[in-house]
Amino acid sequence: MHSDNYIIRQQYPPIGYTQLALRATGLGVDEKRFFNRTEIEIPYEELLPIGVGRLHNFPFRLTLAAVFVAFGCLKAAYTVVTQPDQRESALWLLLILGGILLTVMAFAFRSWRHDFILTTGRGNIFLFDSRRNRPALHAFADTLRDHTTQYLRQQYADINPLLPAEPQIARLEWLRSLGALSDEQFHQLKTRLLGRFYGSDHVPGNEHGLAPSAN
Repeated sequence: MHSDNYIIRQQYPPIGYTQLALRATGLGVDEKRFFNRTEIEIPYEELLPIGVGRLHNFPFRLTLAAVFVAFGCLKAAYTVVTQPDQRESALWLLLILGGILLTVMAFAFRSWRHDFILTTGRGNIFLFDSRRNRPALHAFADTLRDHTTQYLRQQYADINPLLPAEPQIARLEWLRSLGALSDEQFHQLKTRLLGRFYGSDHVPGNEHGLAPSAN
C-alpha cells in the first residue's frame, strides 16, 4: 500500500474536519477545529495494539439547565412586550439570560458525544460515530491493523544467522509482544535463526522466514 492510498475523512461544518491516512511510514492524522489545525504522523512502530470502542454521552444536566434558562428568556421577552414600564430592566435580564443560555448550550454541545474511538499504542483518536459511517470506520481500523502488522514484519522480521542472535531475538520478541507475530511464527523464526532441530534449508518459510499460518 502506497503513501496516502487509504484515507478516511470526516467533515464537521463549520467546526472543521478529521482526516486519517495510511502513509509510507506511519498513520497521518490531520485535525482542524475552527482556526486551529494539528497535523502529526504516528509511526507504525507505535501503533499496535490497535482496537476500537464507542462513547455515547448525553449531557442531561446541562440540557435541563438550558431548558430552565430558555424559559427565563421567554418570560423576560414576554415582560418586554407586555409591560412597558419594566421594559428596560427586562431587556437587561433578557440579555443576561441569553448570554447564559448560549454558554450552557455551548458546553452541552461539547459534552454531547457520539464517538468512535480508534485506540492505538500512542493514544486514542476520536471520530464521529453513527450507524451510517460505522462500517467504514471498522473497515479502516481493520485495514490499519493489517497494514501495520505487514509493515512491521517487512521491516523487522528479517533474520540473518550470520549476525549476532541476541538483538535479533529481542526484535522478534518485541514483534510478538505487539501481536505482529504469533507464537508459532516467532518460534519458526527463532529456530531458523539459531539453526536448531532443522537445517536452515529445510525449515519452511517465506522471504521473512514465516511459514504459512492460520493467523
